[in-house]
Amino acid sequence: MQETQIVIDYILILSFLTLYGTVTWSFIRYSTRESYRYWAVGWVIYSFGALCVLWFPAEGLNLLDAITLAGMYVGSTLIYDGSCGKRLTRKRIPIYLIGIVLLTVFVVVGIFLNLPFYLVFAPLGFHIAYICFHSAKIVYEIQEPIGQPKVWMIGGLTTWGLTWLIFPAVAFIPEVYSVFLIAQAISVVVTGASMLTLFMRTVTRDLEKQHQVTQITSGLVQHDIRNYIQVARLALDLIENPSLVNDHWIDVASNSLDDAREFVDEMRDVTATLTRFKPNLEAQNLLTIINSAKNRVIQEYFLTSEQFKIQISEDITIFTCRLSKELFWNIFDNAFKHGSDSLNVVETQSDSSKFKLEISDRGGGVSEEIKRFLNNTDSLSESVAPGVGLGLVLIHGLALLCRVQLHVDDVIEESAIVGTKYTLIFRTTN
Repeated sequence: MQETQIVIDYILILSFLTLYGTVTWSFIRYSTRESYRYWAVGWVIYSFGALCVLWFPAEGLNLLDAITLAGMYVGSTLIYDGSCGKRLTRKRIPIYLIGIVLLTVFVVVGIFLNLPFYLVFAPLGFHIAYICFHSAKIVYEIQEPIGQPKVWMIGGLTTWGLTWLIFPAVAFIPEVYSVFLIAQAISVVVTGASMLTLFMRTVTRDLEKQHQVTQITSGLVQHDIRNYIQVARLALDLIENPSLVNDHWIDVASNSLDDAREFVDEMRDVTATLTRFKPNLEAQNLLTIINSAKNRVIQEYFLTSEQFKIQISEDITIFTCRLSKELFWNIFDNAFKHGSDSLNVVETQSDSSKFKLEISDRGGGVSEEIKRFLNNTDSLSESVAPGVGLGLVLIHGLALLCRVQLHVDDVIEESAIVGTKYTLIFRTTN
């Protein structure tokens, strides 16, 4: 019977190690965020350090407690580094080594002076409590919609920190100390489980975003390259008219094809970057972006500059991604494609943190289904409503990629819908 129990114990230990190893490897190998790798390794090292107390039980302090303290110190500090975005560089490694040496000295002095174990463990406990509360604050400030994993992780870290704060007061009371150990073990397990759930949730969202980026950029190339080619084709058709100057239309066709080549080269670079990394926000002059999109639409639809009424300051700088000019072009293109004879671009609000812009056309407006699609930030993960063309899908997707708040409404004159108004809100600070 005893031999059977030993076999069961070994099986449980093997299962436990396999679980820890699988979780840690998954974090390190598949996580798209470096902080999660630090969390995974730190949580495992801390857990193994804490389990040494159970594997090597003793009445008082002994030298093996140095392993326990070192494991919990290294593990918790790795969690701290992951939360704060610190990297394990040569300058950072001495912090770990000094901590291990100091804790070993505490154990040796405690054994020599016959000190209670909780006095030796207390400094580390305060260190861990600070890390737990600090990490909980950072997790709380995460802006991504990650739901319950975030709540559970904040709860686990907070409870974990509280148990270490009350540790010196309850360690010498056997009845209370056992409850303390259970509470701490549960908080550590909850924290680890929520880390894993958070990891899976964010990796899934990152993959969804990469899929959306691929869809948006491929649709962008398909949609926009068609317009370049259409301009070139129309210009070449006009060459056949003997009453027109052929050289001008040859230049128009040639410039359009050159622009198409540059557009494809740029999109190749942008796509390669966006599918691997989050779009970086860059400081850009808003008027320059708008004029670039305006000039392109003028060439494609043979418009005049007077059909654009742009009322924004020349020195407005916004933080947005490189695809913002494609966002403006698709809005402008959609307006004139649907018969608008003019376009108004007006600055409506500007302060130290955001810039609000309104673009209105006279293209007859859009349906309620299209407005609901454009105003819903989760539309790309749902089925596209009937009547939503590729251009409108690109407007929605590009706004998300460039982190622009988008709202679409009707332009109403004399109780009649005459066009569409796009409200765009940009960040003006990085």
